[in-house]
Amino acid sequence: MPDHNQTAPGELEAVRRFINTWSIPNDTRKATDALPELVRTPAMWSREFRRQPRSRADSMDRLQRLRADLRSACEEHASGDKALNRWFNDAALSVKAQWVDGTTKLVVESSGAGFVGYIVAVVANAIAAGNWTRLKSCPDCRWTFYDHTRNGKKRWCGMTKGGPGGRACGTIAKVTAYRAREARKTSVA
Repeated sequence: MPDHNQTAPGELEAVRRFINTWSIPNDTRKATDALPELVRTPAMWSREFRRQPRSRADSMDRLQRLRADLRSACEEHASGDKALNRWFNDAALSVKAQWVDGTTKLVVESSGAGFVGYIVAVVANAIAAGNWTRLKSCPDCRWTFYDHTRNGKKRWCGMTKGGPGGRACGTIAKVTAYRAREARKTSVA
């Protein structure tokens, strides 16, 4: 699915791309999982996650569990805390003071060399910065996107097709709801 301004700021984009290794393509509407091929093919992994190498601890099972927990947290932020806290407890994280834009800020870093620790640290920093809740998953196609709207209330990945392979999930949902309301009006009359 095309991104049409759905990319996340900074390192949070790696989290969004990682979550979207599982997707429901608009042409087939059948779930696909690109993660096994990325793990099997180091060159593909390097292209997709340039600065985030994997370690031996980053097993397929662990990567899939992290991705599922992150996706769930993006779909329902309020109920994702328990799973995220498990990852924070399991990851080797450290907190450092860092001078950023004229002020000292706390920055969470992974103490380990693996991809899982890196992603967990990025999520912790996004939560601390207050932009984690803007990473959302579309309730229709489940594509994860970053909500750039002023009020942070975007619900669907898109309202218009937005290019080849694009899907207008918001428009489809609204038309479906409208037709259901009209059908109820007709059946009541």
